[in-house]
Amino acid sequence: MDAKSRTLVRGRDMDYRTGRALAILAIAVVLIGSLGCAATKPSSDPWVVNYVGSPDDVWVACHIALVDLDYDVESENREDGRVRAVRPGAEDGSIEVLSLDQIMRSDDVKVYVRAAAGLDQPAMDAARKETLAKEFMALVNGLLFK
Repeated sequence: MDAKSRTLVRGRDMDYRTGRALAILAIAVVLIGSLGCAATKPSSDPWVVNYVGSPDDVWVACHIALVDLDYDVESENREDGRVRAVRPGAEDGSIEVLSLDQIMRSDDVKVYVRAAAGLDQPAMDAARKETLAKEFMALVNGLLFK
């Protein structure tokens, strides 16, 4: 074999090894990325709503919905996109709590809704949590999609 032929053979070997290494690297990135997404999802609630539009519009709609549902905003941080709101529950003196996390990526806004009982209250059953979250999300949807 002359020098030119050896260079071509080596080049093909190198391309094959490089391609295989890149394929393995791509698979590893996908697997690690999917594990990272699973680890960052809030584990306590499945109630997530995605909106495409202005984060400010979503923030305002969330506040209007809370007021319309008789929640009092107990704490909020606009920069972090967090709101904690409470309202009296049934006549038994229970307290219902909604915690909101608004995650913004340009025009993609995710709102995570967590419903719970107030401090020193008996745990809220899953059906009631779902009812509170869906009630809130339906009102926000109605405000944003008139």
